[in-house]
Amino acid sequence: MDHQKLFFALLITISTGGRPLAAENTSPAEGKVQVQIVEGGESLVPAADCRRMLVGPGVNQPDPYPGYGGFVGWEAPLRLSDGTLLVVFSAGYWHGSLPTPLKMPQTQMDRWHGLGMPKGFQAPRGGRAMIMRSTDNGRSWSKPKTLVDTPWDDRHPNLAELPDGSILATFFTTPGQGNPFVYPERARHTGLLRSTDGGQSWEKEPRRLPSPLASDGTDGPAIVLADGSIMVVVYGPLTDGDPDRLAVFRSTDLGESWSLLSIIKTDHHLKEPTVVQLADGRLVVMARPEGDITWSDDGGHTWTPPVTFGMRMYEPGLLVLPDGTLLCLHGSYGGGGFRALLSSDGGHTWKAPAEDYGFAVDSTTYGYGKGIVLPDGSVYAAYIHTGGHRTEDARNNAIWGIRLKVRPDQQGIDLLPAVW
Repeated sequence: MDHQKLFFALLITISTGGRPLAAENTSPAEGKVQVQIVEGGESLVPAADCRRMLVGPGVNQPDPYPGYGGFVGWEAPLRLSDGTLLVVFSAGYWHGSLPTPLKMPQTQMDRWHGLGMPKGFQAPRGGRAMIMRSTDNGRSWSKPKTLVDTPWDDRHPNLAELPDGSILATFFTTPGQGNPFVYPERARHTGLLRSTDGGQSWEKEPRRLPSPLASDGTDGPAIVLADGSIMVVVYGPLTDGDPDRLAVFRSTDLGESWSLLSIIKTDHHLKEPTVVQLADGRLVVMARPEGDITWSDDGGHTWTPPVTFGMRMYEPGLLVLPDGTLLCLHGSYGGGGFRALLSSDGGHTWKAPAEDYGFAVDSTTYGYGKGIVLPDGSVYAAYIHTGGHRTEDARNNAIWGIRLKVRPDQQGIDLLPAVW
């Protein structure tokens, strides 16, 4: 074992108190996953009749700042216990709004410019994370204001309300692109911030996780477990040349400090993880791109070997509904757009209109989105119009809000007006 691997092994052992990791396949049972095809399960009302633009061309734009070129995206909503709705998102100039001057190989720059990254754009601090609020169930929204603006690109903000009423924001920062083993200063890292006044103000300096990953990020959100502790799952490479892994962290002091519980890995990438806790206490994680799913029945210390089931997806987001239904909102490689899967047995059987994609929420859009469960059992979701790859798309991107409800027989979904 070389010195680098020895260091990582020692760090993991210390962080987990000597417990075995899921990478060692110590979990007691393997999961089995299948798809049940359901016909007629998609909404009869089209998304265009239900969605509402939250931010976009001519709608509630952020104030201009050096580095803002019209791109908005990577959004997430939260409903506070007092009924206030919050939506957070990234704002910048492109699909990824890195600080300029760009620091990456010319071949990488040529590829991105070929996709549509604007040339010569000046963004000395890259993109930033923004926040806006509604106190009337989404009828009106405050003007977006800055949540955090580090010297780097601040991406994929997400929120969780903690037991003491404070809010934990998770996001990741990207200084630039490059091999983190060769250029550590270019590695991305997860950041955590807290607010104690309903999201009006935030800690100034992001907290960092004690991560063994060379470069890590998260789409969030962190979740509150039944015992009041907080869990967040991040992704990134552990050693040079390896696929991205998942690292599971837990805090027992409302996010002040964090401990590494486990590493989840397989023979391919695991990215953009989402985690929920079922009513029976089990934890479920899903990840991009193969739709890998894994379970833990010991609080996240060990996990079943990740299994795929034919659903290739991006930005999966798991939600547990009041009746116990497990809902997965996701972007789809198979069907395109923003979609939803349903499970009545904790993720072992998924109901869908096809073997490789879920029910359409809005199939005309890019597919990145996150949702929250409302008191009436419906789900409010915020999602992006395009990925902002093309220059024109980045200049005119938008964030939509929509509501959906799972049918009582769990055989499909119905779309509802965004404002209720």
